[in-house]
Amino acid sequence: MGMLTNDVVGSISNKIGEDSAGVSSALGGLIPSILGGMVNKAEAGGSSFSSIFDMIKNQGGNLDVGGLVNQIGTGNLSQNDPRDAGGGLIGSLLGSKAGSLIDAVSGMAGIGKKSSSSLLGMAAPLVMGYLSRKISGQKMGANDLAGMLLGQKSSIMGAIPAVLSSVLGFGNTPTTATSGAKIITTPETVRSTATTAAATATARTQEAASSGLGFLKWLLPLLLLGALAWFGLRSCDTDLSEGVNNTVAAAGETVSDATDKVGEMADDAVDATSDAMTSLKETANGMWERALPGGATIEANKEGVEYSLIDFIESDNAIDEDTWFNFDALRFQSGSANIDAGYSQRQIDNMYEVLKAYPDVKLKIGGYTDSDGGEAGNLKLSQARANNVKAAIVTKGISADRIETEGYGEAHPVAPNDTPENKARNRRIAARVTAK
Repeated sequence: MGMLTNDVVGSISNKIGEDSAGVSSALGGLIPSILGGMVNKAEAGGSSFSSIFDMIKNQGGNLDVGGLVNQIGTGNLSQNDPRDAGGGLIGSLLGSKAGSLIDAVSGMAGIGKKSSSSLLGMAAPLVMGYLSRKISGQKMGANDLAGMLLGQKSSIMGAIPAVLSSVLGFGNTPTTATSGAKIITTPETVRSTATTAAATATARTQEAASSGLGFLKWLLPLLLLGALAWFGLRSCDTDLSEGVNNTVAAAGETVSDATDKVGEMADDAVDATSDAMTSLKETANGMWERALPGGATIEANKEGVEYSLIDFIESDNAIDEDTWFNFDALRFQSGSANIDAGYSQRQIDNMYEVLKAYPDVKLKIGGYTDSDGGEAGNLKLSQARANNVKAAIVTKGISADRIETEGYGEAHPVAPNDTPENKARNRRIAARVTAK
């Protein structure tokens, strides 16, 4: 990414007729996605990765960024065009998912599909040229390259925007350590698995409680704890046994705490009457449930963006440019435009359901930052974040022409930028209705 200077990005933008922010966002998603595909092949090992290694090695260290930029939009007719090699690599890494990646990048970055395809055609040989130089300069073999990729797996996968990771089927992969050809699950993996499993048990018990099956509040966590112990013993290498024992003990405490809290909620849910508001019903987890036109049901904060938007949509209030609603359960990775999917997915899913239920509604999504950093950088970041929110909703099935985006940077603050709390209020995503 360091080779893609502002001047280079500007040249690319002029070539494909897109704004620089969109080009930067697209390349920032494509390059780690390509590397993520290599990581998957490296984990699989064998002839599958050997063929990838040969493709990269045969690139011969070709890293002419200017040449790649000049070839954007031209015919693929020149001898030894690096885009031919890049196309072969993408086919081997992604197969039929390449088209879905192009569509997702287009929605994420707010650029045309043709532009997204052109950028993929540039990004693949760029990555190959960079790695080819590493191979040549460090006299690396296939195993050496695989080890290097696997050693940086968490950084590579973490750099892939959530919407692209979902399309490619990468998902959240566990932290691993390599020892020769053997992949060893670390205690940190078990701890992460325990935490996730405890949260799952909590959710399942809440569902059981709402159905009146209160006895499950004790049974599910006990079964979970036994499963965790088995998992820890089976998954970890012997030299990690002490760490695993500590992890499983910590998992027991996590499950115990979850059991106490879930038990209270389950009892409350079982004893609760069917008192409900006209359109909202409080659920056992403190959220509010609402049925939408068409039959879908969502859960959200009572004063959250979903219900504020619905109330506005169903009201007689005129559409204007000043009525904005702030997302209240949306978060990005620090200093990045990548959505924190684990925290934000419920709200993304809800916004999809709202737009699906009200097919005539169109939205504008605005991105905002605090005043830290440079004004130009803040404007670029806010636009990229708004684009990624749109992409996450569009990927689920909403037409892209129903959502427009704009990044406002540090303009229009809702609080003085004088305290961490006020700065956090200014770092936001908001939506307003443009048609209903």
